[in-house]
Amino acid sequence: MRKYLIVITIVLVLFSLAACGDQKATGSVVTSSEEVKEDKDAPYVEGNKNIMRRENEEMQMFIRRYGWTMQRTPTGLYVEVLESGDGELFKENDRVAMAYKTFLLSGEQIYSSDSSGVKVFMVNRSEEIDALHEAAQMLRPGAKARLVIPSYLAYGVAGDGDRIQGLQPIVMEVRVLEKDEKLPENYIPKPYSVSK
Repeated sequence: MRKYLIVITIVLVLFSLAACGDQKATGSVVTSSEEVKEDKDAPYVEGNKNIMRRENEEMQMFIRRYGWTMQRTPTGLYVEVLESGDGELFKENDRVAMAYKTFLLSGEQIYSSDSSGVKVFMVNRSEEIDALHEAAQMLRPGAKARLVIPSYLAYGVAGDGDRIQGLQPIVMEVRVLEKDEKLPENYIPKPYSVSK
């Protein structure tokens, strides 16, 4: 009987020690894994904020240089509607066809629908850059607009693998095609490439 009491006592002592092992010796509370993760991510979050701040300053200087009157959306996209067009605004799942020109902030034109074909995409349902999905929902058929686009709404950290570097803001002039200019439903857009 005495052996059982000793075994039970040892087991209870071990459980007590195991329960105490979750606290630090100083008596401070152990932080959750989410709090530790937030602390580890803090430098990256701050770095991203600095990149976004720098890009925004570059874009504002570019806009001032040309004297454009642009609206900044909550996402950071700058838009100037040059011609309003007619009809209803585009919405999610609508099919949009856009003629476009793409420029770097240096003013150099790098892409154009004249050589690459118009962009045809479904709003919020295709792999087009985020800025075009957002801009499409602010436009009507026949509208023309100027966009100054931060990298995170364009080609991000990687760039486009051709003429747009990573973390590079871009400028686009777009024209939404009129209804009578719309392409047939079975139209397959050209791949996004530029002949050199």
